[in-house]
Amino acid sequence: MSTSPSTLEFLTETLSLIANVTFKPMMGEYCVYSDGRIFGLVCDGTLFLKTTPETIHLFEDIETKAYPWSKNTAQVNPEWLEDREKMAEIVRYTLEKLPPPKPKKKKI
Repeated sequence: MSTSPSTLEFLTETLSLIANVTFKPMMGEYCVYSDGRIFGLVCDGTLFLKTTPETIHLFEDIETKAYPWSKNTAQVNPEWLEDREKMAEIVRYTLEKLPPPKPKKKKI
């Protein structure tokens, strides 16, 4: 099953307090970015956030992964999806704890 446009609209609204959120198609589903920095994935209509040792304790379900070989992702807690302010708090904390993006190599 793939993610529907209505799910992306719902998630756009849910994440509306986060700066410059974009969804980019990748591997048949979507990566979720803020200001060009990835913080989550949407797979089969479900939002997953990237995790770190500092953030993993926030999640109720740490077993379900975005896809079978996925590392460092966890499904968002259902109540977060109903509370834009809580969702924004969790995403901002996630972005703060994620390692900085690796510099891109220049193409020659």
